[in-house]
Amino acid sequence: MIGTMSVRVVVREARVSTSSADLALLDAGERDRAERKRETAPFVTGHALVRRLLADLLDRDPASLAFARRCTTCGSDAHGKPSVLDAPGWHFSLSYTPSVAVVAATEGTDVGVDVEDLTDADFDGFAAATLARHEVEGFAGLAGHELLVARARVWARKEAVLKATGHGLVVDPAEVLVSGPLDPPALVDWQAEEPRPAAITIADVELASEDHRAAVAVLTDEPVEIVGQQA
Repeated sequence: MIGTMSVRVVVREARVSTSSADLALLDAGERDRAERKRETAPFVTGHALVRRLLADLLDRDPASLAFARRCTTCGSDAHGKPSVLDAPGWHFSLSYTPSVAVVAATEGTDVGVDVEDLTDADFDGFAAATLARHEVEGFAGLAGHELLVARARVWARKEAVLKATGHGLVVDPAEVLVSGPLDPPALVDWQAEEPRPAAITIADVELASEDHRAAVAVLTDEPVEIVGQQA
């Protein structure tokens, strides 16, 4: 019997810090973008983390890497999903909060990663902003810390899907139905006008940061193998 192939996703996590070594890795465009952020440290930590992970995978100098962007919706190269130049077949995704950055990379298929701080899920309008009506029942009986964990987990799954497809904020997260917080991660339904991905696999990511939850989504119907690498 032939074994099932799996897609290898390399995930690296880092605590946000104000590091001159991180800033030194960024190119001029990234530094300009960092300066326009209200908080520069998460951006700098995250983009340096991207460079270090890809440099390890590609055996290159992290400061030498160059990137391009392409919007799935409008085709613009001024924004949208990033890709690394001169590395055909490699895909990556970055997500960060004010205190944690997470990057995921794959070879051969698109990937999306999202990390959520539990405290960001602590607001009364969470269900209305994030969930479809049929998803609300999956949170029945949960309260306190368990409720925040459940919210962050489901939110990360939805955002990971939208990053993998490249739709981002164009699609309402409430139109992307995923499995309940106590169930294995999966895309249950797609109610957006934009075309549903032909194949997608979601996986929760175990983090060192206990106050965060993260997930990856890969445009494949194969199982996903998470290879964790902390920075």
